[in-house]
Amino acid sequence: MPSVSVPLKDAKGWDILMKQRRTFWAETGNNALTQHFQASEFYCHDGSAPPTLARPAMLDLCRVYLEPLRERFGTAYVLSGYRHELYNQAIGGARFSQHVYEQTFEAVAADMRFQKGTPAQWAAYARGIRAKSGGRGGVGRYDTSGFVHVDNRSWKADWSG
Repeated sequence: MPSVSVPLKDAKGWDILMKQRRTFWAETGNNALTQHFQASEFYCHDGSAPPTLARPAMLDLCRVYLEPLRERFGTAYVLSGYRHELYNQAIGGARFSQHVYEQTFEAVAADMRFQKGTPAQWAAYARGIRAKSGGRGGVGRYDTSGFVHVDNRSWKADWSG
């Protein structure tokens, strides 16, 4: 279901792809998404850079959800943004996770923690933002792990884990 054919990590072409992506994100202005968020915060935990075609969706996620959440709850921490397919599988992520930006470049996800508040408060606020901005997007509440998942998929989805 990827929008384009992307090699799996360590397959032929992966290193070239990562070099191209890192070059793009390093170019002036590309890393800065909004006042408080940078693309480098969304890199996979193994250092893999997100797809460049996902930049508009990353901008949208930051503008619509993350900046308002940060304004309300203080400093924001991106716990997990982009994940390539093999990394997502290795950590037991959902098969069609919004974190795998190659599955659709139009929608991306971030697992977030904030300086103030609780996952219940963050999720409720994110759902309020969603209601005011077209009703699309996913909000997952993770009380035990202490974070909220927010994405900008084209449909409404809510869950808790």
